[in-house]
Amino acid sequence: MTHTCAFCNEAIEPVDISFNEVKILDGEYWHLECYAEYFEDAFEEVLEEA
Repeated sequence: MTHTCAFCNEAIEPVDISFNEVKILDGEYWHLECYAEYFEDAFEEVLEEA
């Protein structure tokens, strides 16, 4: 299955996901650069406290 970036609509390769160059947010795939450009902020993972 091919995924595309929610912002730039370019194909996301499995290697991009495995090298953590892509994040999945609410079922949408984002290149890290695209996320930062769209939201004007770097992607920060939400960590759950135990």
